[in-house]
Amino acid sequence: MNLGIRFGGNPHDEVVKAAHGFDVFSVNIYRYAPDRAVLDRIYGLVPRPILIGEFHIGAPERGLAPGLVQAMSQVQRAVAYQYYVEQCAAHPTLVGTHWFQYLDQPATGRNDGENYNIGFVDVTDQPHAELVAAAKLTHGRLLEVHSGKAPPFSQKPRASEAETP
Repeated sequence: MNLGIRFGGNPHDEVVKAAHGFDVFSVNIYRYAPDRAVLDRIYGLVPRPILIGEFHIGAPERGLAPGLVQAMSQVQRAVAYQYYVEQCAAHPTLVGTHWFQYLDQPATGRNDGENYNIGFVDVTDQPHAELVAAAKLTHGRLLEVHSGKAPPFSQKPRASEAETP
């Protein structure tokens, strides 16, 4: 099975059309949730299942930077995870999402300096309990959400105190 090359974000039509040789269209989408119109456009151009190759949500806590997409706390990271994954599951062509990455990055930075709070566990292998609990809850609902028997989680995550829940 050819999963493609993991395009980024919202690729141009010409790039999407070039993916006809793939079995699955893979795309990295770093947002609070993929834009449904983008997924519909991709599927309209290349009628293949879609796989999110990378996404994460971080928090500016525990001495680390928040990552490419930010929630205001570990609790809101959990909300963001459930929102992202269930919004994806509600799209009929989406077959999966892949969290980047399992472990928080080192406080001193990886080889390019990134030091994001984006893992399921911290650098001492301690789980981010809120995120793990949200993943367990979400994964137990995916079949019902994907089949349309249950609506996707609709609470949007908060990135700052200024936002209302």
